[in-house]
Amino acid sequence: MIELTSKQLRRLALDGQGLMVAKPFGMGAGAVLKALEHLHYVQIDTISVVDRAHHHVFKTRVADYSPDMLHQLQATQRSVFEYWSHAAAYLPMRDYRFYLPIMLGYRNARL
Repeated sequence: MIELTSKQLRRLALDGQGLMVAKPFGMGAGAVLKALEHLHYVQIDTISVVDRAHHHVFKTRVADYSPDMLHQLQATQRSVFEYWSHAAAYLPMRDYRFYLPIMLGYRNARL
């Protein structure tokens, strides 16, 4: 059995979230997609004290992040989609195939 200290566990958790290195995914819209693919989803949050909360996720990981980049990935490049994961979320299009059976199940249940 591997034993880890509390400090090692904290570092492991932060590293898994892409927070141990400053802006680990680079710059630009491609970096936003890399961050999303690493995290697997980002919950969409309407709370906006300083900015909408989901933008903070990208601002802490992408050096030059702007909300326009996320919009570009979704509306123009179509490499990001919105769907209900455990809550409303942005998801990478590479994972769309995993949600399609769920989507079809909901559609068929309504027919």
